[in-house]
Amino acid sequence: MAPDGTPTSVGLTFEANDGMIAQNIEMGIIQQADTIEELAEKLLMPADALKATVDRYNELCEKGEDEDFGKESKDMLALTTPPFCGAYFGGHVLCTIDGLQIDEHGRVLTAEQDPIPGLYAVGNCSGSIYNGSYPELFIGNANGRTITFGRHAVRHILGEI
Repeated sequence: MAPDGTPTSVGLTFEANDGMIAQNIEMGIIQQADTIEELAEKLLMPADALKATVDRYNELCEKGEDEDFGKESKDMLALTTPPFCGAYFGGHVLCTIDGLQIDEHGRVLTAEQDPIPGLYAVGNCSGSIYNGSYPELFIGNANGRTITFGRHAVRHILGEI
């Protein structure tokens, strides 16, 4: 924001982001630990499962290819240097980096681009539009897209289109 309150084209700075993280650590929303196992304990999750997940992710980072989920290599950063941070959220994630791939009716696609029967996605996580960025300066973009494509998906499910 400019001093007069008008929006600018500048996004969230690294300094502002670091400040929000520090504030959330202080408030106990974000947990911080020196090991993955300690972080898992703080997040009330199985340490062996989190360690295996992080080990697999780091293996893929080293390969430079996400064979499991298709994350672009430029976005893969190994989790090897403490402190490790994590937070438990349920339904608070805004969107994925790349989104699920969907067809024109909102059906989620397999890696072979075939619709998965009965699985539809709408909103921020539904494919491609948010690949690489989130267009926060386009007011109403996410809501308008969600409402429009949600309605279309329901009409498709009902066989109207």
